[in-house]
Amino acid sequence: MSNSYGESLEKVSDSFHAFEVEGATFTKEEEYPILESNMISKDIPERIMPFNKALHYQGDLSKVFVATYAPDESFERVRRNPQLYVDFFKRTAGIIGFDFSVHSDMPIIKQKSQMYDNLSLSYYYGKQGVPIIPNLRCGVDELLPEFLEAIPKHSLIAVGTHGFIQKIPAKAEWYCFLEEVINKLEPSGIIVYGNLSGKIFYEFEDKCKIYYYEPWIKTDRRRRQGGDSHGN
Repeated sequence: MSNSYGESLEKVSDSFHAFEVEGATFTKEEEYPILESNMISKDIPERIMPFNKALHYQGDLSKVFVATYAPDESFERVRRNPQLYVDFFKRTAGIIGFDFSVHSDMPIIKQKSQMYDNLSLSYYYGKQGVPIIPNLRCGVDELLPEFLEAIPKHSLIAVGTHGFIQKIPAKAEWYCFLEEVINKLEPSGIIVYGNLSGKIFYEFEDKCKIYYYEPWIKTDRRRRQGGDSHGN
């Protein structure tokens, strides 16, 4: 059956991108897609580059993990049309899981929506064969337990530190967050990307391997000046 424009009336538009989580298993309450262990990279990144820089980079990206620790608008295009970027991500070493902003002062429904999108896009590209390192971004404390059910245990995980641990209360929140993450997931390693403030991660180094990466802007500046960069 069709209308006057020749379009099938029986076809329902996938406006909420159900294809992203096709074949997924979901958490019980919020139905977050559960990332599969075989999607997770076993390799420690040699370099990490922001999406907006990597997208226009003319060199070899095969040893570069792409991160989205950046303003949401810089990678909103991926959320709108994820199929368009499959070939691009397949040229890279992998993806540091998506990082659409989740802040504790957002409405709870918005926090859950952003968390869902981060997980569903990570799942989608993992299904396309792109290695993923799950990014840990959660809102208020009560949302964390179910979010962690979507992350495989004993795998690499990643956290970004841009603007999150500048003040003492925020550091205390981060400490509790990391403690619960490590106890629950027992990760094989944590990729830490961004500006670091204090020694908040040092206290966990006896429980888990932690790999530090400075922001790309610092790394790029050092390269331009003829220096080298550790870990990136």
